[in-house]
Amino acid sequence: MLVGTGNRVTGRVAFVVLVVATAAAVPLGAVAHAPVQLPLLAVAVVAFAVVLFCQRRTPFLKRRLILGASALLMVLAVVTPPTSSEDIWAHVMYGRIVSVHHASPYVHVPAEYPSDPTLTRMAPAYLHTRSVYGPAFTAVSAAGTALAGDSPLAQRLFFQVLSALAVMAALLLLARRGADPGTLAFIGLNPVVVAIVAGGHDDLLIGVAILAAVVAARKGWVVGAGLLLGFAALMKLPALLALVAVVAWIAVRFGWRAAARGALVASATIGVGYWLAGGSQALAPVRAASSDHSKASLWTFPSSWVQHTIIGSHGSYADALSTAAVVAVLVVAAVVAASRLRDLDPALAAGGAMLVYLLLAAYVLPWYAWPGARGSPCSPNSRRVSCSSSTSTGPAFTLRSSTTWSAPSPPMSCRSSRPPCSSPW
Repeated sequence: MLVGTGNRVTGRVAFVVLVVATAAAVPLGAVAHAPVQLPLLAVAVVAFAVVLFCQRRTPFLKRRLILGASALLMVLAVVTPPTSSEDIWAHVMYGRIVSVHHASPYVHVPAEYPSDPTLTRMAPAYLHTRSVYGPAFTAVSAAGTALAGDSPLAQRLFFQVLSALAVMAALLLLARRGADPGTLAFIGLNPVVVAIVAGGHDDLLIGVAILAAVVAARKGWVVGAGLLLGFAALMKLPALLALVAVVAWIAVRFGWRAAARGALVASATIGVGYWLAGGSQALAPVRAASSDHSKASLWTFPSSWVQHTIIGSHGSYADALSTAAVVAVLVVAAVVAASRLRDLDPALAAGGAMLVYLLLAAYVLPWYAWPGARGSPCSPNSRRVSCSSSTSTGPAFTLRSSTTWSAPSPPMSCRSSRPPCSSPW
């Protein structure tokens, strides 16, 4: 009894510290504030871990409290100007190429429009880079920039609000499915998630689309799941991993005809989207950036060793690295997804495949973990439900916690100078 009371008190104190430290750290995104921001983030992360630990030992959180605190942190993230990443201005510029200049960002680069005021806010490396974002995100960006006009405030708010709404939509969807407060806290109170919202990254939209597809697939709505997964792939191509995993799960759960319907709908959605965006022209920037790699990738050290030890300073290993990474991702993702195909829902199959991409792809950044986190929200494997989520500040980790709702019976039947947005993944 005393231990339970102590856990609740500790958890509540950690909850307050978590919210306050995150709220204080998020506005300090500039490098100049790093001496203050980094300690605050460290405190927030530790408090976050304590909250989750105490919640698992002695549940004390309420759904309304988490939703309210999450909404507060989302508002704070939205009103904070993005300083730690300039991706958001690339989103704006690529959207304006469509909405203002009536051209294709897959053919034309931002530098071709020197009179556009957004150009001065972009990172220099973006200026001569064509968009590698999918047609769905390009369409969303074009619509948003058309509404925002020339106002920098309205432009950034559009993407940040969109990111915050994606997080809240995920929380509400999980709450309606009966996810316990610990699972909701893992997403809504996560300091990394709040920072991602402040940056206005599109990975949040991909994550909520995969989450909704997982829920739809579990209910047997294969057409809806196909549409959602097709939309996710039209945002960024790595969502194809989740698409294949979910379709395979549907085949095991509902039969190959149902899986074929879902795959056909998803394929048609992707095909129509790319056809409207220019067909092969829309894929050309992806092919051009296919050999890029980032320093956050696990391949960085071995590729550097190969470069200096075997190839030499005048050799090139970018293509070989890209090929090795793709093969590794496909093989390991297939193994991970295949091991979860008999679960009561495709959460761990889809989320596991996306997590493999985070760990083994040649080009990854911390916020790329979010589709994996959102794609694996609830995976019932008994009468109680196991919830799995992954997020990252570099390495990824998986958290499992039991929820309080009962699962229904199964149905019958390489170049490091490239900016982050220059990667097809």
